[in-house]
Amino acid sequence: MKKHDADQHQLWQDEAQSQAYTELCNALYEREISRLSKLPVELLPTLAKRLASLPFYIRRAAERIVQHPSPLQFDGQNASWLARQSVQCPAKEQGIEQIEQFYRKYAKKALIVPVYQQQQGLETVWLDSVDEIDLDGSRLHCNEHGWFGLNGTPLAQENADKFLLKPSKSLMTAACSGHLWLNAERKTPRLLSLRELLLASRLNWQNFAKPFQP
Repeated sequence: MKKHDADQHQLWQDEAQSQAYTELCNALYEREISRLSKLPVELLPTLAKRLASLPFYIRRAAERIVQHPSPLQFDGQNASWLARQSVQCPAKEQGIEQIEQFYRKYAKKALIVPVYQQQQGLETVWLDSVDEIDLDGSRLHCNEHGWFGLNGTPLAQENADKFLLKPSKSLMTAACSGHLWLNAERKTPRLLSLRELLLASRLNWQNFAKPFQP
């Protein structure tokens, strides 16, 4: 390829990425402003701080998503990853022995993990990250979903309807795509939070035990 052609190719890539970035920022702003407008009354004192930090986190998420190597298709207009949804939630593929074996070997801070929830027949897989590890107590803490045993079992009343799972392609695909099942039937996917989008943009699909640095 001649230098001129290479420069043209690079320019096209930059323009395409720039357009995708702008489109994604707009979609994220619309989503987050809508979400913040529905904050409960007790959280209204935090609104100014949340709004002030919004541009930073949206730019950060958009930059990472545009550059992130993922096997999933990304819909920039809706800020969502797209993937075929399995007939049943893949959470049932795992047993507590393999979950504990994984976390005893790979548990570390900032590890991105899938958390399964079943609430009144609705099954969801959430993305979360590990922020505390207690190997002596055979437990770890997820930033948003609380304490779990290394075998995945919940350790508090607040997360009794949840279960920590081992990262796998099927589970991470379900989590990134917002897949939902109600009474074992597929439902319209949910939209990921900005925090989950940031976590998803750090996933190393070749080795979930080694996510990219935040």
